[in-house]
Amino acid sequence: MKFPHLYQIFLIGIWLLLAPLFLWSAEDPPEPPPIFLPTLSFPEAVVTNPNTIYIPFKLAGRLITVEAKVDTLQGNFVLDTGAERLLLNRRYFGRPSRASASVSAVGNTGQVLDVDKHWIDTLHWDNLFFKHVQANIMDLSHIERKKHIGLIGIIGYNVFKDFEIFLDFQLMQIVLTRLDKKGQRIDSTAIWETPIDSIDFKLAKHFIVFKGRVGEASLKFGLDSGAELNLIDRRVRRKIFDQFEIVKRVRMLGAGQNTIEVVAGSLKDVYISQQHSDSMRTLITSLSAMNLNFGTRLDGVLGYEFLSTRRTLINYKRKKLYFFAYQRP
Repeated sequence: MKFPHLYQIFLIGIWLLLAPLFLWSAEDPPEPPPIFLPTLSFPEAVVTNPNTIYIPFKLAGRLITVEAKVDTLQGNFVLDTGAERLLLNRRYFGRPSRASASVSAVGNTGQVLDVDKHWIDTLHWDNLFFKHVQANIMDLSHIERKKHIGLIGIIGYNVFKDFEIFLDFQLMQIVLTRLDKKGQRIDSTAIWETPIDSIDFKLAKHFIVFKGRVGEASLKFGLDSGAELNLIDRRVRRKIFDQFEIVKRVRMLGAGQNTIEVVAGSLKDVYISQQHSDSMRTLITSLSAMNLNFGTRLDGVLGYEFLSTRRTLINYKRKKLYFFAYQRP
C-alpha cells in the first residue's frame, strides 16, 4: 500500500481546503450582493436532448475534472458533491465591483482565505439552464499549484441538485439528466440500464450521508467525490481496529495552508449495501469540525477510493444511490 509523499497529501477532500461547506456571513450586507452573470457550457459534452448531457471527465490526481466554459473563459472545473455551491477562481474573476457579504471559510485544519459571495442570475450549461444560483469567488491557486492544472472553478451541490448525476468511471463520463419534482427522469431514455444495487441516503445540509459496515461495526458515512482518500474519524478507531492496517503517519495540508498529523493506512472489508470494498486507502483524522457544521455525527467519508471502482448514480430528489454493473467490452 503506497501513499503519496507527505506534502502530496493535499486534496484529501475539497471540503478540507476550500470549505465551501462551512460558510457563514460575518456581517449582514447593507444591500443585496452584486449580480454575477456568466454563461457556463461544456464544450466537450454530447447533447442528446434539452434535459440530458453526456460529459467526458479526466482525473487531476484523484479529482474529477471536466472541461467547461464561463463566458469566454474555458478550462478545468472540479465536480465536487461535497461542495455546497458553485465556486469560481478569483485569479480569473477578480474582486466584485462593489461590497458584498463578508464570508469566511473553515476546514479541519484552520481558516482559509476570504471568500466573495455572489448571486448568479442565469447559469447556462450548453442546453441546461439554472436560475438564481449562488456562487462564491476565492483564491484557488493552492490547488492549481499542487495539481499542476489551471482551475477555473468547482461545481457543487446547488448547481446539480435538481439532476441525476451518473458517475461512470468505466467510460470516464458523467451523465447529467434533469428530474421532475418526484425525482423521475424527464428524459426516460437517458439511462437504459437496470441498477444492480441501491441504498437510501439522507442529506446533512447538502452532504450525502448513509449507513455502512466495516467488518462487524456499523458506521455512518458521507459521500464526497472531492475526497481523494477516504477518512475515518479517530473516535471510532477501536471499532475498526482489526480492519485498518497502519502504513505510516503523514502530515496533511488543509484549509489555510495549516498542516495536521494523521494516520494513513488501508481500510478493509467495507460494505455499503451489497457493495463490498476489500481495501481502500484511508486516513484516520478528526471529523469534529465537519460534524459540528453539518449537525451530524459522521464516522467516515468515502470518496475516490470508493467511487473509482464503481458506476454510481446519485438521485438527490429521491435521496438514493444506485450502483450499476461494469459493461462488457
